[in-house]
Amino acid sequence: TLSCLADAYEKLRNVKGAIKTYEEALKIRISVLGKSHLDVGRLMHKLGRLASSRNDYAIADIYVMRASEIYASNKLQPDHVFLREMARDNADIKAGLAFGK
Repeated sequence: TLSCLADAYEKLRNVKGAIKTYEEALKIRISVLGKSHLDVGRLMHKLGRLASSRNDYAIADIYVMRASEIYASNKLQPDHVFLREMARDNADIKAGLAFGK
């Protein structure tokens, strides 16, 4: 699937390829699963993390905030791995925004 291909690009440190492929996968997932599906949130979270890795904190913040809303609407348990990752990534993004990196 496109998500698997994007994961491979990410592991190979091809951030541009990963972003492009995750964005394509996101469009498909939204059209098939809807805007609030957990898989959509996960892709947005990954796009936010990649934007953060490029120091594009404003874009990262948008993706991560939307992913956070989706995670909340899916009622994930507080100790869920996605929420733990989100807390870490969100802190990094907020720091980047605060320090104007």
